[in-house]
Amino acid sequence: MKANRKFREGQEAVSAVIGVILMVAITVAIAATVYVYVSGMIGGQSGIKATVTMQQSGAAVLITQIQNGPVKNSTASIVVVNMTSGLPEGSGMIHASANGNVEGTNVITLSGITTEAGQRYTVQFKYGTDLVGTCTYIVP
Repeated sequence: MKANRKFREGQEAVSAVIGVILMVAITVAIAATVYVYVSGMIGGQSGIKATVTMQQSGAAVLITQIQNGPVKNSTASIVVVNMTSGLPEGSGMIHASANGNVEGTNVITLSGITTEAGQRYTVQFKYGTDLVGTCTYIVP
């Protein structure tokens, strides 16, 4: 007993409560770090969305370039907006490539719009809910 008393005299130790709190804090920090690392690896979309460049080609709209694609034909939609009213007026149909994806050089034919020469429209290319490209279309 005397040996233990000598050892305890003049020595100060960290309280057991503080030790437990420190261990819990370190465990939570490690768990959070592992979670962030793993969720980044499993994570869904990278946040990069497709960009479609289009230009008018006669009576149709030509897709000239797609970046961060391809754009699947089943989820792509074309909305034709009347530039004077700002309201959707017609739609478009994509003539996709053989593999079913929308690619550069595909053609969009427009339907349901006023065919009065000089009428201006904005063609909006939507992929899912994202607007990925626009083009001004003037009825020839």
